[in-house]
Amino acid sequence: MNLFDTYSKIDKNILEGYVKEKQEENLYLDFKTINNSDFSNKDDKRNLSRSISGFANSSGGIIIWGIIAKKNDNNIDCANSFQLIENLNLSKSKINELTGRAVNPLVENILHKVVKFEHDKGVLISLVPESDSGPHMAKLGQDRYFKRSGDSFYRMEHYDIEDMFGRRKKPKLILRGYPIKYRRRENKVLILLSIENIGRNIAKYPFLSIALPSVCGTDLYGIDGNGNTGLPIITRRNTYWGNLHFGGQSGYVIHPGVILDAVMINCPQDIKDKILIKYQVGAEGINLYEDTLEIPIEEIKKVIYN
Repeated sequence: MNLFDTYSKIDKNILEGYVKEKQEENLYLDFKTINNSDFSNKDDKRNLSRSISGFANSSGGIIIWGIIAKKNDNNIDCANSFQLIENLNLSKSKINELTGRAVNPLVENILHKVVKFEHDKGVLISLVPESDSGPHMAKLGQDRYFKRSGDSFYRMEHYDIEDMFGRRKKPKLILRGYPIKYRRRENKVLILLSIENIGRNIAKYPFLSIALPSVCGTDLYGIDGNGNTGLPIITRRNTYWGNLHFGGQSGYVIHPGVILDAVMINCPQDIKDKILIKYQVGAEGINLYEDTLEIPIEEIKKVIYN
């Protein structure tokens, strides 16, 4: 079960079970109390900012506000008793207001919900997802970076922060190949080569270099029947990486999870083995990725005989 599912399922019964069974805090779960329903107390603000910073800079987590945690025999903080929040709706309003100022840069998709126990008293629950845009500095008087380790939040060391800057979300491009048609009059199999962004950021100015087998070539009619390619051809010169280079200029981007059709190639229908295409692919801000695309002979035969 992922964090969102766990967060969604937490209700009064589950919370009472946490206290009864002395649920331990862990890498993804933290218990907190608040002093003032409007989060005006500086300790409440400090706990909010460091908790969001720590979970976002780590693997994400759930904060349950309104449960007192005490150390057990193993020196691990665990749910001990309730300290229900009064004026629960005010607390939710204030925590939503403070969330946007609690860390810098902003952590997206943080969720807060209330679980009422009696009248307007109850527990507040926060879901902080792992972030790809960190590191996130705790604000509201903190101005420090935190991470989650075990059942606690710790100040990040310089090397932790440096490492996180190197892990910011990036695009990742790979080449796909799809046999799509058999042109009987020429005894040619048409194969569409496409670039897929399997990363988590937009790929700007995509670049592709391919080395085709000697029996294959670019198709005269292109990807649209009019001789066009999905990416402009840069050069056809023979180089170490093959005959064809394609590059996207201004306006060419590939969003995460999106496939860009690049070029149509054709190969003879009597080819006896799988097709191997050596390629390099890259984009602005990322290193060239090199690999070999394999198109199985079984996939080729499907379009010939179907």
